[in-house]
Amino acid sequence: MTESKLNHSLPAVAALALAVLVSAVTLSVFTACAAPQEMPMQEVTFAVMGNTSPASPFTGQAEKLEYVFKMLNRDNPMLVIHTGDIIQGGNESMGITLKDVVRQYENFQTQKKVLRPILHILAGEKDLYNGSLSLFTRYTREKLYYSFNYGNAHFILLHVINKNHRLSPEQKSWLKRDLEINREHGPIFVLSHYPIMAPPQAGTRYDDGEELHVLFKQYPVKAVIAGNTRALYEFEKDGIRYAAAGCFGYTYEDWHWSYNQYYLVGYDGAKVSIRGMRVNFPANSYRPKIMKDEPGKK
Repeated sequence: MTESKLNHSLPAVAALALAVLVSAVTLSVFTACAAPQEMPMQEVTFAVMGNTSPASPFTGQAEKLEYVFKMLNRDNPMLVIHTGDIIQGGNESMGITLKDVVRQYENFQTQKKVLRPILHILAGEKDLYNGSLSLFTRYTREKLYYSFNYGNAHFILLHVINKNHRLSPEQKSWLKRDLEINREHGPIFVLSHYPIMAPPQAGTRYDDGEELHVLFKQYPVKAVIAGNTRALYEFEKDGIRYAAAGCFGYTYEDWHWSYNQYYLVGYDGAKVSIRGMRVNFPANSYRPKIMKDEPGKK
């Protein structure tokens, strides 16, 4: 190549090199922006409570519940899940009237206004009136079973209030679809009123327990928590933590120092922890108050 042709070619070569360089830089920046970033696991912390019904369907309310809500505000969990039994329901044949049940639901709605974290509520068997949960759904505005995402965690709330601890066929089909849809979302937590699995030492087998456990093992289910008992029991099976996080002691009659009023559940990306919380009530809260409509009040 002659010197003249070489001199004419240099600008073109330089321009081509510059274009390649700009394209490479642009592609690198675009790729860095478009590629999914590996986010560090954020700790999941939520609270579980339940059995907050009044001592009687006829008089009073869960007098200590509002103070428990204030303590939950102090701990500041990302959300609170109530596992059921917010009232003392029953049937008209027991002398329980519609007015008795409505009053209890309205009292609970008033008390829960103190609580700052988001509250999700499952139905318990005590929340039934004349065999129906229509008042529960009307006053709580909750579905009987559903799921939701919060942060990088997925929560499934199951409706289990029958004594054989079984899911309806419709709910079981829904559960399978929900688990599959949320397979990649993050850690999954399942909550119910009655437990799905009993501890091995109990010698009890619930109808759907093993089938559901096999299902849970196929997904990132980290804990399955129920709440109809008055105490805590927990065990682990195939890497899944099962627990009955029982609570009690929200009224003057029911309080005892050995009961937990709520639990703080934590997941750090490797293990689940469940810590029972016993509220230190003010001294004057131990003295029962006579309610205006209590029999014998003069």
